[in-house]
Amino acid sequence: MKYQLTSEQISSKVAGETVILNHSKGAYYGLDEVGVLIWDTLEKGPQTIESLCEVVTNEYDVDPETCKSDIDGLLKDMISERLVEIIK
Repeated sequence: MKYQLTSEQISSKVAGETVILNHSKGAYYGLDEVGVLIWDTLEKGPQTIESLCEVVTNEYDVDPETCKSDIDGLLKDMISERLVEIIK
């Protein structure tokens, strides 16, 4: 299972932060530092949760199980806001 950004969003870097707009809902979102790393990786193309976790564990001192659980939660939130979608 892979995750990719939906066509319902656009994002931009503003003053060192990533701001995301879901143009279907008219809602803005901001991400923390780790969220930006995940978002930037998703902008490169579809990713598995394992590949996202590898990027995060290479950058931060976090155990893989905690990382995977946290990324899973973030992806679920992004899916519910239609910023990210699952592809096969």
